[in-house]
Amino acid sequence: MEITSFWPRRRTLGPAALVLLTLGGACYSGADGNTDSNSGPTAGPASATADDGAPTTSAGDDTSSDDTGATPAEFDPAPVRLRLLLARHYQNAVRDLLGEAAAAAATPPVDTALNGFEAIAAAQVALTDAAVDLYEKSARAVAAEAMKDPVRIAGLLGCQPTGPDDAACHRSFVTTFGRLVWRRPLTSDEQDRYTAVAQDAALQLGNFDAGVEAAIFTFLQSPYFLYQVEVGEPDPNDPEERGLTSIEMATRLSFFLLDTTPTAEILTLAESGGLDSPAEVRAVAEVMVEAPGARLALGNFYAEVLKLRTIETLAKDPNTYPQFSPTLAAAMRQETLALVDDVAFTADTDFRAILDAPYTFVNGPLAALYGLIPDPNQLGDTWQRFDLPAESKRGGILGQAAFLSAYAHVSSTSPTLRGKFVREALMCIGMPPPPPDVVTKLPEGAEYKTMRERLEQHKSEPCVGCHSLMDPIGLGLENFDGIGIFRAVENGVVLDTSETIEGLGDFDGARELGTLLRDSPEVTECMVRNLFRHATGHLEIKGEYPALTNLDLAFEDAGYRMKDLLVELVASPAFLRVGTPE
Repeated sequence: MEITSFWPRRRTLGPAALVLLTLGGACYSGADGNTDSNSGPTAGPASATADDGAPTTSAGDDTSSDDTGATPAEFDPAPVRLRLLLARHYQNAVRDLLGEAAAAAATPPVDTALNGFEAIAAAQVALTDAAVDLYEKSARAVAAEAMKDPVRIAGLLGCQPTGPDDAACHRSFVTTFGRLVWRRPLTSDEQDRYTAVAQDAALQLGNFDAGVEAAIFTFLQSPYFLYQVEVGEPDPNDPEERGLTSIEMATRLSFFLLDTTPTAEILTLAESGGLDSPAEVRAVAEVMVEAPGARLALGNFYAEVLKLRTIETLAKDPNTYPQFSPTLAAAMRQETLALVDDVAFTADTDFRAILDAPYTFVNGPLAALYGLIPDPNQLGDTWQRFDLPAESKRGGILGQAAFLSAYAHVSSTSPTLRGKFVREALMCIGMPPPPPDVVTKLPEGAEYKTMRERLEQHKSEPCVGCHSLMDPIGLGLENFDGIGIFRAVENGVVLDTSETIEGLGDFDGARELGTLLRDSPEVTECMVRNLFRHATGHLEIKGEYPALTNLDLAFEDAGYRMKDLLVELVASPAFLRVGTPE
């Protein structure tokens, strides 16, 4: 399929045309600083709705499948869309293609988010003129920096140029580099076109390398580089079904599991049909999840889900929280990602442990903040594992300073924000915004000594329904102030943090809350849904529920191990098959 047929508008950028969609849309800035039309996922695994507004499939439905490629009963995937590379995908691809220095010169546009996920926005939101300009400037800067590494360029050439007019050597570079940068072999016409780009620049400037540089920045502006091209092809055994090709699967696998472009070896395997079956995909995925890049990719995903990206720039009142600083905030972020990495990879154990783990990894300043050591200089910047005392009520990600700081106000806590995060990000239950005519500011005054008292007064407003779902969760965490310091008293009042979540049970503090959530099917299903949305760039639709229910069961059968879930997901029809391209 000719990719330009998707795009109604063209714009010429330098030696080659970069065909790009342009679309205007109204969005607002989400809590993490990225543009987001919805601060959290809107489709719940068991109690909310998805793209088509239909209820989710119950676990009792017939959704059997096997490793032969047979799809679950009534499986009907969503229409597939082109997906723009996320900023980290772009930079990592440049790094692996052209080196660290070239990647440092890259300046892709900042990611936006829709329905809580950057991957969904990448498939939905088209580029602005400003983004197009950034891609052009980035491509030129990357190409210029890449040419400073003659050893790497020589390896891509595969020939010794005889002069500016050496078209055969330019064609050799175009064929080799083009395959890597576009993640597929070039056609003969494409080789001709990009060889002509290189020759035109080389002859005009009297320099062979100028032609190579022109080819590089032209390749990097192509939609075949900037987008994950996932069109699929009809299944020969069932023309109404579409599966991703082996080459497309190499790209989808690599960007999902490793956050980067496929290696030459994976492309070679794909070109020989080595990713045509679920069993073959599973075998490659089992190797990928053991690579260091898989740990970084999962960390990047959870940095997005947990809104950790911009924690260093959080605004906090220095009079209320004098300890807070960008350096301490960066440590908070690292603590959370260290726990995720430990549970998923080092221990390779039940991933639900991130919710109530009775231990954490901290440096000196964080250990002192938690009262684990008296002096931050005792550890300094050395990171160490600490068991958490039960009386601290701390445990899992909800007892960590990153979450407790991010979901709080400048000079106070916010039970509502904390509860909203749990409902949306951990349970996949979308919470609607308050009505436009409702005053969201909490009452002030000396008579309101605790946040609980202020929220009780606020419940008289029309938002009592939603607040009753969010506030009890956050009120059970009120022993932790706006940057995560434990406190037993607020304004002279001993805090009562015993709470009940309807349908889950009673809790007091972060560790007990984490245990309730850990045992909730909604939460484990939400873990699967979140990964699926990131992997495919869309909210699940009704036709995909059977495959996702199978993934829920596989996750349970694997003891809720994250590496197993990643492998099961990519070997599932939910990942392998696509609907008709839009």
